[in-house]
Amino acid sequence: MDRYTLCLIHHADHFLLVNRQKRPAMGMWNGVGGKIEPGETPEAAVIRETFEETDITLTSVTPKGIVRLHGEETSGMYLYLADLEDRPFPTPVMTVEGILDWKSLDWILGDDNMGVISNLRHYLPIALSTEHLLLHDFHYDGHTITAYETHELIES
Repeated sequence: MDRYTLCLIHHADHFLLVNRQKRPAMGMWNGVGGKIEPGETPEAAVIRETFEETDITLTSVTPKGIVRLHGEETSGMYLYLADLEDRPFPTPVMTVEGILDWKSLDWILGDDNMGVISNLRHYLPIALSTEHLLLHDFHYDGHTITAYETHELIES
């Protein structure tokens, strides 16, 4: 069910986001990531996907939990945070996935910002403020969030 990864790359008070040029979430700003390949761990997948989408080689990522999306189908993403000491390249820059750009936390969380994937503003502040691994459960009717709740994950 949780076949995807998502990485929120952080530098100072900004996050590297991609404005996707293809489905899903075409035209929306979100973290980078993608599908976990057979035999691949989620951590290896998020490091590989980050490199493929940004050319950034991450040496470590911090697991933050799972984002699960319930709608017509249920899918999930392993959520990671990566801290960078320096910005590796000037932005904005166009890639195969879309436009990469650094966005401030205030910009991402802005109430009037309609360009950010809707669930990001819900789970990002929580992921930044806790050390616990959390399950972020989103229920949708079409593209509209109808319910959101978090639960602490027990590490195995």
